[in-house]
Amino acid sequence: MLNSILSVVLFITSVTAITAVVLGAKRLLSMQQIIREQQELTSKLKSDIAALFTGAVGEDSKIQKLESRTRRIIERQEQLENTKHSERPYEQAIRMVQQGSSCEDVMNICNLSRGEADLIIMIHGDIKPQSEGADQFH
Repeated sequence: MLNSILSVVLFITSVTAITAVVLGAKRLLSMQQIIREQQELTSKLKSDIAALFTGAVGEDSKIQKLESRTRRIIERQEQLENTKHSERPYEQAIRMVQQGSSCEDVMNICNLSRGEADLIIMIHGDIKPQSEGADQFH
């Protein structure tokens, strides 16, 4: 009877050990599958990151070109504004002359020379120039 109890205990222990080995093997296979899937995902992510870096390098070049173009446009705009500002004293002087301002006022306010003020007055005004040689012209 002791032999039969030992046989039953040995049988149960064997079945338990075999079950544990089988379950362990299934778990191992499952973990190996998960590891393979993770490795594939990692590989895909590496490829995606490499593609993003490659694209970023191209975009960086485009951004640099756009920044350069923007700088040139800004410089050109500043040149145009400077040209426009350099014309403004003459426009202001013409308006002043048409409104009857004196040569001295035009010179002082618009920061023009006597010759410039006299010329604007001769062309755009009814006032005679006030320079010394003005009588020679009329």
